[in-house]
Amino acid sequence: MTIEQILYFGMLAAALVGFIAILCTIPYRRKKIIAQAGSCLMPLKVKRSKKWVAIAVAAFILILIVPLRNYGWFVNIVLLGVALVATEIAARDASGSGKAGIYENMLISGTNAILWAEILSLPTLAYENDPETSQVDFKTLRIILKNGSENQILFESEEERKEAVDLILKLAPSLRP
Repeated sequence: MTIEQILYFGMLAAALVGFIAILCTIPYRRKKIIAQAGSCLMPLKVKRSKKWVAIAVAAFILILIVPLRNYGWFVNIVLLGVALVATEIAARDASGSGKAGIYENMLISGTNAILWAEILSLPTLAYENDPETSQVDFKTLRIILKNGSENQILFESEEERKEAVDLILKLAPSLRP
C-alpha cells in the first residue's frame, strides 16, 4: 500500500468515525437541553419531524460514495466535509425533536433551543399592530439573538402564537417592545 492510499483510507475512516461520533452525541445533547430548559410551561404543537434521519442517511451514503470514485483530494475532502456538516445539522434537529415548547429558561422549537438570556429582541411585536404595516404573518415570531443571528418560530395557529408571546413576555419582561 502506498502512502497516498493510506492517507486516502485514513481520511475515509476519519469521516466514518466523525459521522458515528456526531450521531452518538444526540442523547447527550437532548439531555443537556432538557436540563437547561427547566419545566415545560407550554408545549408547542410542532410536527415531530424525522427529516433528520433522511439527512443522516444521505450523509452516510455520501461518505460511502467517495471511495467508489476518486474525485481528487480536494473534492474528496469537500464531499466528506459536507457529509459531516449534514450529520451535525441532523444531530441538532434530532436533539430538540419532540420537545418543542416554552420552558422556564428557554424556548425550544425544531432546531432552535434558545435561552431567554440569549434573546436581544422580538422585533415582530414592535410593528405587527401598526396600521401602516401590511402582510404580517401572525403565525410566526422573529427572534433576534444577542450574537446577531435571527430565528423564526412558526406556530400552528394565531391563538397559539398569542398565548406563547404572552408567556414569553411574562418570563422575559425585558423583551417587551
